Amino acid sequence: MSVKRAERFDVAVGALRWLVWRGLLVFFYVFQTHAGYGQFVDVSNEMDVITNHIGGYHGSGLSMADFNGDGYDDLSFTQFEGFLLFYLGNGTSFDPIQLGLPYYPHEAKAIVWADIDNDGDQDLFVTYRLAPNRMYRNVNDLVFEDISEVCGIDQSDRRSYGASFGDYDSDGLLDLFVANYVSGQDVPHNELYHNLGSGIFEDVTESLELGGIVEQSFQGHWVDFNEDELLDLHLIRDRLCWANKYYEQQPEGSETLFVDQAHNMGLDYSINAMSTSIADYDRDNDQDIYLAAGEFEGNFLLNNDGGLFTPFVPQDSDSVEVHRLSWAANWLDADNDGWEDLHVCTGFSIYTNYPSILMQYPDVPDHFFWNNGGQFTQDTGVLFSQNVLSFSSAIGDFNNDGFPDLVSNRVGEYAQVLRGIPNSNHWIKLRLTGTVSNRDGVGAKIRVYFGGEMNYRMTFCGENYMGQNSRWEMFGLGNENALDSITVSWPSGIVDVYEEVPSQQSLILTEGETAIPDPCPNLGDGCLGCTYLTACNYQPEALIDNGTCDFSCFLQEAFCGVGTAWDSTLAQCVQAQPSSCPTDLNGDGVTNIIDLLAFLVDFNVECP
Repeated sequence: MSVKRAERFDVAVGALRWLVWRGLLVFFYVFQTHAGYGQFVDVSNEMDVITNHIGGYHGSGLSMADFNGDGYDDLSFTQFEGFLLFYLGNGTSFDPIQLGLPYYPHEAKAIVWADIDNDGDQDLFVTYRLAPNRMYRNVNDLVFEDISEVCGIDQSDRRSYGASFGDYDSDGLLDLFVANYVSGQDVPHNELYHNLGSGIFEDVTESLELGGIVEQSFQGHWVDFNEDELLDLHLIRDRLCWANKYYEQQPEGSETLFVDQAHNMGLDYSINAMSTSIADYDRDNDQDIYLAAGEFEGNFLLNNDGGLFTPFVPQDSDSVEVHRLSWAANWLDADNDGWEDLHVCTGFSIYTNYPSILMQYPDVPDHFFWNNGGQFTQDTGVLFSQNVLSFSSAIGDFNNDGFPDLVSNRVGEYAQVLRGIPNSNHWIKLRLTGTVSNRDGVGAKIRVYFGGEMNYRMTFCGENYMGQNSRWEMFGLGNENALDSITVSWPSGIVDVYEEVPSQQSLILTEGETAIPDPCPNLGDGCLGCTYLTACNYQPEALIDNGTCDFSCFLQEAFCGVGTAWDSTLAQCVQAQPSSCPTDLNGDGVTNIIDLLAFLVDFNVECP
């Protein structure tokens, strides 16, 4: 062998060895990330969602609501210098968009979309720290009018954080509560605005006795814990000396509309409370609470027992008491098994001075807990062992595959985007359109029945710590391919029942209509269906694929490829006869370097 040829051979061997070691490292990382319950992949680098979250106090907010009405979840972020950042979802990623709003150079906190005038489009409300809050009315296809100074909201300087919309008087218009982080005799305190229609609000804080000295409030959440069909307000407060409050709405004719019943219900916790997150985690047909709090007292999961709350006691499972400074907590059924899992943001409480803050807090990962029939297992894989430093988070389904995705407004230049990994479990997605009730269907109660079981969810607008989740309500169904029924109890009192609903659908349910809607009724307004030309159930009018495509009518080998077949359960091509050796990727009967190279070639390739 010549010297040059030997040198080339040595270089090739060295390169192959490097590839092998690199491949093994990648393999171990992927295995660790997806081992056990692993149900997410971090696609932050692919998404390139700039947030510039490099300053400010106690984080910045975000929304994952579809604000242009095309059926895709969009992203909105606040920023400490006053920049509002918007991204349109396109089904695979996000595109930045300028909405033409005037620059307002103050520290922005919560950002919430809601149809305040019931005209069918989304209006925008933004809270600010040390500046007046802003309201923007959508007058025509994302053309906005700043109505802050004429709509009735107070225009003195704020220390506002959370904002939550809910129709407390059931008149079909969304009312607004704003939580203010004030101290001592600072004014104004928390604010409640009654919606009068046409974008006009009336301040009713004092007249409904929700004012007074209520220090350091982070969040108010419209809920109905006692199931009397009247909206109540759960108020979260910081510091060990301030108890949380629960303003229970009284029946018509009572002397006082809202009465604080926190002590009688076991909700008067005096902790460093940051977030109240609501879900029926144990599926007993009522709303339970997760309280995110400080490092020393820990977080609390509270069971609702007929309107009386008691702490969750783990039985042969992990505790969900995160002993780190916690902020937003979000419930989501990440694996679509029918049980709500839990994500908790953790961070710090000093000024965000990026990047030096990463040196001060080098090991503060978010926490994730898998719900196993009402008991929990903490995810300790690589994904939830890395330093994140996040404050707010939001849940949605940006690629419309039926599996929840999670976005965190972490400290740094870019948001963290975790894409849900589909499995064989089934799902259904529902979005509500009110006619007598408010247009967004906020405050409605959805119960889905499947396989002799039930899952219950109430719709919110502005939930968690400075976060807003998608208006698409996502339900995991496990291995059930159809629902026995869906019941929607609207704020107006109207109850709609839908019988025998197939799974794997994204449906828009309209108040007062009880027939199962066509998932693709027209060519606009987020029309959903199967968009693949070669599918058996291709819908030519569909604009957005909803994961329901079926290829079972084709000759499987010809459609999927030699040695493969269509699996209707997984909705993908699989090996016709699974190999007894799963690492033999090329089917030659042995596992060797060729299989590793095949793995590296196909690594990070989008699967059909």
